Amino acid sequence: MNIINNIPDSDLDNFAKDLEKNAKQQSMNMVSFNDLFTPSFMTSHTQFSNFKELLDTGKFNVKTLDDFMAILDAKFDAFINKTTKFKTWEKMQSTAVAEFIKKDSTL
Repeated sequence: MNIINNIPDSDLDNFAKDLEKNAKQQSMNMVSFNDLFTPSFMTSHTQFSNFKELLDTGKFNVKTLDDFMAILDAKFDAFINKTTKFKTWEKMQSTAVAEFIKKDSTL
């Protein structure tokens, strides 16, 4: 027996609308890069006062998200390892997220 066939069309429409509404709310809850890599985070964990300075010092030319995604390689990880308290970009990013969540939960 197919359960979906027993659901009236209006209920399916409502379900689809609820899913769309939830997806929009989730996307609105995304954290900005600036919220993660605050000056406080950067000065605590790196030798830079902000993320732009990190990119500029490493001569990483980033103007778009695609530019940023293109630099995420072993060279970028080596730069992160050399100039921050982190071994890799992934470690730096996960620490920033964890600190953001911890700070956000105390507000």
